[in-house]
Amino acid sequence: MLNEVDLRELRGFKPLRDLLVFQPGSSGGVHFHTLDVETLRLSEKVSFKATGFDGDSPVDLETHTMSVCRGYVSGMNVFKRIESGEETSDLKTAHLWGRSAYHYGGAREVLALRRPRNHSCASDNLVVVSYGYQKVLLEDEHAITSLSVRPLSVAEFRDHFRSDYPRVAAELIWELRSAHSITADQLIYQAESFRAKAGYFARLSDAITHA
Repeated sequence: MLNEVDLRELRGFKPLRDLLVFQPGSSGGVHFHTLDVETLRLSEKVSFKATGFDGDSPVDLETHTMSVCRGYVSGMNVFKRIESGEETSDLKTAHLWGRSAYHYGGAREVLALRRPRNHSCASDNLVVVSYGYQKVLLEDEHAITSLSVRPLSVAEFRDHFRSDYPRVAAELIWELRSAHSITADQLIYQAESFRAKAGYFARLSDAITHA
């Protein structure tokens, strides 16, 4: 299936440095207490590592990538209690701590595609992006402090995701379907725009010819 995905024309890729970051929309000035990560940015001092890629096709923070999972595939959250410094990865326990608890940090894993420099297909360009993040002191945001990328072959897909394999495979198909739909809409719009411009220049050419 992945051999049929041509990555050269597919829309939706973005530099790896922008793949994971996000921030919420305006809440009308109202601040909500939450144990979620509301804003995630890339630390200026992020530790980056890419392993398993050959020298002809390196990966760096500018490599164009596309997430092909819903949110993140797996992760571990760390919640901390302000008064005592206690830590837990259990969300229910953090909720029992009330407003003294906050989301300290954690680690997550994302399945993505990279846009290759050659004409290879999607089956050769699956990557696993792993990152660690931490609360920014005195700010309502978290920062990615470590980021690593490695290739994931189709042959090791099932073993890597284990019991999550069916869910991750389904999400991969859903995300590829969405990307192809968006690409088709954009290409149709571009084709119509070029067709209109071609008509304009044809009329201009006729006018000049018969002047």
